[in-house]
Amino acid sequence: MIMTLNAIFCLMIAVRLFTFDRNNCHYKVKYNWLAWLIIVSSAAVCLFLFFNLPHRTYLAQDVMSSSLFLYLLKSKGNIAILCRSVKSDNNNNSQ
Repeated sequence: MIMTLNAIFCLMIAVRLFTFDRNNCHYKVKYNWLAWLIIVSSAAVCLFLFFNLPHRTYLAQDVMSSSLFLYLLKSKGNIAILCRSVKSDNNNNSQ
């Protein structure tokens, strides 16, 4: 049950990042590679379950996957929004 739940969350993470639309966002290489890494690693979890390869999942991993998915939904799949620091946001607001 926990493994299936984690695989579903990881599949939703991969789909959300894969379907990200960059309307007016600037292209940044580091965020592109980070998104690619998250897509590949979360899709691998689904493949492990599909091919019945041995792996374990714990409740903590499910909580991490679900929270990452919720943050990606809130940011509309934009990794750059998740990686911004609070200090840079405060500097932009004060100008």
